[in-house]
Amino acid sequence: MNVSDTICSRISHGLINTKDIYVDEKGQRDVERRKSQFNKIMKAFDPMKVNDLKVALIDGKYFCFDGQMTMKVLKAKNNGKDLEVPCRIYQGLTLLETAELFCDQNQNNSPVKISDVLRVKAAYGDKDSIGFMRATEKAGVDISWSGAKSKNSITAISTAFQSYLRFDDKARYTEMLKCMKSAWDGFPDAFDARLIRGMTELVMTYKDIDFDRLAKKLLYIRPSDVIRDAQIDRSVGPRKYAVIILQAYNKGLREDKKLSNRL
Repeated sequence: MNVSDTICSRISHGLINTKDIYVDEKGQRDVERRKSQFNKIMKAFDPMKVNDLKVALIDGKYFCFDGQMTMKVLKAKNNGKDLEVPCRIYQGLTLLETAELFCDQNQNNSPVKISDVLRVKAAYGDKDSIGFMRATEKAGVDISWSGAKSKNSITAISTAFQSYLRFDDKARYTEMLKCMKSAWDGFPDAFDARLIRGMTELVMTYKDIDFDRLAKKLLYIRPSDVIRDAQIDRSVGPRKYAVIILQAYNKGLREDKKLSNRL
């Protein structure tokens, strides 16, 4: 059950001057990266449709957790000057709870990307988000928060996070990424969402898999080849990618060294 279902804080309404509203960059999306949305709202601005900002009163400060774009638009319409804006004021919340409300409530308004959800929650102490970031970094792999593809970085953040959550032993998630990085030289295609799902399925099925051997075997098959060959299999889900990776692992091994197909 999420915080919005269990919240017991006091909620009130009032006007607050924008100069007194604190925007913590760690707990918000970057409005500068949403210039097209800002321009669209400015063009179609209707003061009758302006929603209240949502702010949390914590340690005497008003933290905006929903409505940063609204505040930016209102100030722009006021010639860049601060002004009083209608707010819904929450009391009795922690910063982590405000982050969770931010992530939950925007699902029905301007959906928050998983990259922002993880980044915001990690900033305020969410254990799973922090653990995922650390386990990924231990593999020498970066999380591409901007979505830009580059060497040794993951853009399929949601898929990687779901993979991380599946492992009881988080070190195996890290070893899996190290293996993919080593085999495919950290190229962006190495961390395609389909390959992450397939590798996860394989590693979850075979607890005794030799990661060094797997990395060496995958040197001879490109990520695009795994995806292409898997398309022949008419089954759905990660299994078909795992099967291709398993075949690569077993190639050239004695029968007694091969892993039987338990996928």
